[in-house]
Amino acid sequence: MGGSMGAVVGEKVTRAAEAALVDRIPLIVVSASGGARMQEGTLALMQLAKTLAALERLRAAGVPYLSVLSDPTTGGVFASFASVGDVNVAEPNALIGFAGSRVSAGTIAQELPEGFQRSEFLFRHGFIDRVVARGEMRAELTELLRLLPVRPDPTLPPTVTPPEPEATGFRPLSFLSSIAERVGDLAAGEGNGNGTAPNGSSIDPTALPDPGEAVWARVQLARNLRRPRTLEFVDAIADDFVELHGDRLFGDDAAMVVGLARLDGRRIVVVGQQKGADTDENIRRNFGMPHPEGYRKAMRAMELAERFGLPVVTFVDVPGAHPGPESEERGIAESIARSIGLMSRLRTPIVTVITGEGGSGGALAIAVGDVVIALENAVYSVISPEGCAAILWRTADEAQAAAVAMRMTAADQQALGVVDIVVPKPGEGAHAEPAETARRLKAILVDRLAALDSLPIEMLLEQRYRRYRALGAYTESEMPGIEAPAGRGFGDRLRDLLDPGRRAVGAAVPSFNRDDPPAREEV
Repeated sequence: MGGSMGAVVGEKVTRAAEAALVDRIPLIVVSASGGARMQEGTLALMQLAKTLAALERLRAAGVPYLSVLSDPTTGGVFASFASVGDVNVAEPNALIGFAGSRVSAGTIAQELPEGFQRSEFLFRHGFIDRVVARGEMRAELTELLRLLPVRPDPTLPPTVTPPEPEATGFRPLSFLSSIAERVGDLAAGEGNGNGTAPNGSSIDPTALPDPGEAVWARVQLARNLRRPRTLEFVDAIADDFVELHGDRLFGDDAAMVVGLARLDGRRIVVVGQQKGADTDENIRRNFGMPHPEGYRKAMRAMELAERFGLPVVTFVDVPGAHPGPESEERGIAESIARSIGLMSRLRTPIVTVITGEGGSGGALAIAVGDVVIALENAVYSVISPEGCAAILWRTADEAQAAAVAMRMTAADQQALGVVDIVVPKPGEGAHAEPAETARRLKAILVDRLAALDSLPIEMLLEQRYRRYRALGAYTESEMPGIEAPAGRGFGDRLRDLLDPGRRAVGAAVPSFNRDDPPAREEV
């Protein structure tokens, strides 16, 4: 599978980080990956949030994390745990980058230069600390571990066990089952999270998309130029709004808007992607695809919200972060990873609204929320349909088939538990009735912000961690022919064999501990 990161890979990396935190020993992750696994849809995309949330806890506890990037390390893996080591070490001439040439060609019709995404390029641009040949890697990591101490006496966050299905409000989808079963539940209005939102809003069961033309029609509606964007929604629902500009590092990205606002008397910080309503504005706003400075501007606004105790409302409408050479030069993968990690630990409520397209890590970078809302005709996916088609079929002409396969619709995402609330469309949709769409959305936002405001901050952060920790969790079965002694698992025995001296947790070492509590879903 090209070393891609699906739910199981994300779970293993997360467990490795949690084990390093509990045992207070350094974590080393060696990456060799084509990115997030498109075949698992947004559950694969959510692994970016899950792994980064675990690493943020490790960072806060003062436990070293070394990231080793080998050939290749690309896509969602590079835009998550691979790019945020306390020290990043790469092998010489390794292919390392956010978007491959076929994705760039399929998304922005631009080819990447020959030899562009290599270790030495990233080293020159400041995203790699060391370039080390494989034969010298052991000595390099040993020396780094000697020089990076584990911080003593930290305040450890609680150990989190993935919750059982009954505690989550939705039933997770096994990759061995069909999403048609969950769509059937939605059509039947099966309980909270299965067609009916916590505040009583619901989607129209008769409007659920069928595979084929109907799914592609929703993708086209999500991209409709008349659809309201972040600034249009803010103008319709906010009492006051002052836009802020610049990331204080490089520049101001017009594809990302941030600002201070009041919503029904409540002060909030707004972050959102902004497409244009016509060709000229789309060019100025880069068709809503942020560069790294756009995500760093968003982080600046979110940190401002945390300092002053203001909730954050994010509006997601992006086909994906900009995948061109200039974005790679300025660190698009690192900025996405940092933004996801920041949101996982931000000490203030976060509500996310998918208003149009929610594409890949470019969307998730501002979509790690306590509550995730989607407009009925919005879509959410691990990669754009064109990017997926460019990889699997080597032509963007198969984008419609890719859209169907990735289960992009709001109903599908609610069935998976990625989205909490779907806002029913008025009439023909948001593009036809923007004022009524904004009115419906405002009522839900006011309701959810009030509910989140009543939660103690530590409970809020714990629930946010559990939310993403549970997406793609799995249970273990014992390895045939291996007997684990009582109280100690195979992973413990393997670690004893591998570690006569200084200990470090490796993500490539599986744990088969009988004492581990079961996770909620076998996939």
